[in-house]
Amino acid sequence: MNLSPPQRRRATLVAMLAILAGLATLPAVRALAPHTPPLPVQTERAGRHEIMSSVLAAGQLSYADAVVLSPEVIGKVTAIHVREGQQVRRGDLLLNIDDQSLRAELAEQDAAVRQQRIAIEQQQLNLRNQEAQFARKLELHTMRMLADAALDDARYALNLARIELRNSELRLEQAQAVLRQSAERLSKTSVHAPIAGTVVALDIKVGETAVPSQVGIPGSSLMTIAQADSLVAEIDVDEAAIPHVAVGQEVALHTPAYPDTPVQARVALIPMSPKRAAPGAVPAGGALHYAVRARLAGYDRLALRPGMRCRAEIYTGAHEQVPAVPLQAVLSDDEDKDSRMARPGRPAPAAAHYVYVDAAGKAEKRSVTVGASDDSRQQVLTGLAEGDAVIVGPYRTLRGLKPGDRVAPGLTSRGARERAAAP
Repeated sequence: MNLSPPQRRRATLVAMLAILAGLATLPAVRALAPHTPPLPVQTERAGRHEIMSSVLAAGQLSYADAVVLSPEVIGKVTAIHVREGQQVRRGDLLLNIDDQSLRAELAEQDAAVRQQRIAIEQQQLNLRNQEAQFARKLELHTMRMLADAALDDARYALNLARIELRNSELRLEQAQAVLRQSAERLSKTSVHAPIAGTVVALDIKVGETAVPSQVGIPGSSLMTIAQADSLVAEIDVDEAAIPHVAVGQEVALHTPAYPDTPVQARVALIPMSPKRAAPGAVPAGGALHYAVRARLAGYDRLALRPGMRCRAEIYTGAHEQVPAVPLQAVLSDDEDKDSRMARPGRPAPAAAHYVYVDAAGKAEKRSVTVGASDDSRQQVLTGLAEGDAVIVGPYRTLRGLKPGDRVAPGLTSRGARERAAAP
């Protein structure tokens, strides 16, 4: 439709008036529109705290000085002279194994030794006789009354007698060695205590057959003697954490028997080689673990026993009064990780870390550099100032938070106590 110039001017004027009217009514429309409520969050003021870096691992209690006795000869157990829990001294007789067959073998070998001694006496008599005959024949040969061949025969008989005597002497040494072996086997039918200690396990009964171990075939276990006051914890430390563990570090042990009473220990030994998997077992994911040994202290009032499971926390370092925030407040941009939160006792993954700060009712994302951590707090090296209101939860809200989201801050129970205590 063609409009005349006056009509176009009027249409333009009407449009401009309509736009101005719309702009004038926009605040009223916004006032009537429903507001998005702010997200309720928990905050805590960034401050200085003590960080105790630690490594968490599982373990088991055992005796440091323990000897498991196994039989060295096969036979039935005829007598046991100790009971479980009894104190023994080194050299005490513990049990006897049937020795009738070994005594018969010893008697046989003793008779063989005596026979060899008699054979040596016979060879000595023969040698003296051959020496006398050779001397007479040599004299006759000198007087040219005996042929050279006869003298050679006498010399050969003399040398042969000497060789036979030497052979009999060697057979006597062999028979004596076999006799000593038989006596040694007979002595092993009486089992004596190799160390002083307590009989902590008695694994065989009178009448049962004790079987010695062979290559690839485990034998019978007779009993275990240990120093009852030498309890240690064998802690399975992951290969990723073993570089942070050192001899002398303090350890807190938590057992199912005493969950609220941590037992103090100290790292005493770090093995050079990882634990070997049991025959037929396949390590999960090929992970390697090292059996770190920690010696317990101050457990006299606790009824701890070897074999008890424990959870160990090895304190690898202390950082006093460093800037730190709650562990759950630190997030990561690395989406490939199982969790965006930092993990206690482990170095922070190589990813960009950040926290959310309440800035005048809005969530502000702050990139941070993290350091050491313990089971509750993460050290922050850069990116935060003391007194910043760090958003620490709830976790579901924190995971979905975006920069610029409106938040309704509230102090955590710890923050509320600190505010109430402030003058």
